Amino acid sequence: MKAAVLYETGKPLVVESDIQIPSLGPGQVLVKVQYSGVCHSQLMEVRGKRGEDRYLPHLLGHEASGEVIEIGEGVSKVCPTEKVVLTWIKGEGVECPGTKYRKGDTVLNSGSVTTFNNFAVVSENRCVRLPDGVPMDLAPLLGCAVPTGAGIVFNTIKPKRYSTLAVFGLGGIGLSAIMAAKAIECENIIAVDIENPKLETAGELGATHLIDNREGDALEQIREISRNDGVDFSIEATGRVKIAEIAFQAVKDNGGLCIIAGHPAH
Repeated sequence: MKAAVLYETGKPLVVESDIQIPSLGPGQVLVKVQYSGVCHSQLMEVRGKRGEDRYLPHLLGHEASGEVIEIGEGVSKVCPTEKVVLTWIKGEGVECPGTKYRKGDTVLNSGSVTTFNNFAVVSENRCVRLPDGVPMDLAPLLGCAVPTGAGIVFNTIKPKRYSTLAVFGLGGIGLSAIMAAKAIECENIIAVDIENPKLETAGELGATHLIDNREGDALEQIREISRNDGVDFSIEATGRVKIAEIAFQAVKDNGGLCIIAGHPAH
């Protein structure tokens, strides 16, 4: 198989060919990867911003779509030829330890799921059948961005229709949170970013207010929108400590809730 390998943090990934695919163990699934997402947390890992990396060299990636090629003993959740989403989120099925691949005499480590490769040996519990009608090129969003962003809204903060919400950072997680808040029909959905195209997209997906953090004081504008009371909920999805502080200050005293979804540097 072919894979992008991290040999040294702070250096580019190396695309390697002729990597040996190991035999499947119990609970493992061999998937032909069709499309992979690139999560910012993975880029931070490459750049060495998540602390000491004890598993070098290793593979990366945790959100993808693909087709099941083979299943190991005891796997019952998916079958060969089925299309699946690969995800870092543990679901039903067997949890297996990371896989070890080989490139000549070099051992290449990997976790329970990797996706920067054209084939991947993953744990059964990191595979989910792809729903009918979902295109393969959009399906990787279901492996990380959508369940993280929408999951924060539906499962963690659980807002009401009259709730007010501010979302900082309009990548996949932030935009998914906005779509979920729109589905619940939250009263005010405030989107904050520094890139106009992302702000425009947020407006198309349901944000009621758009704030460009380069123009004026975002916190002051949020307080003005919320009549100086602060919002009920805020979601930070930038990974920047300064923005996390603003997101925390933006919620109501004695009752507001701020969720930190971003990954600040180690």
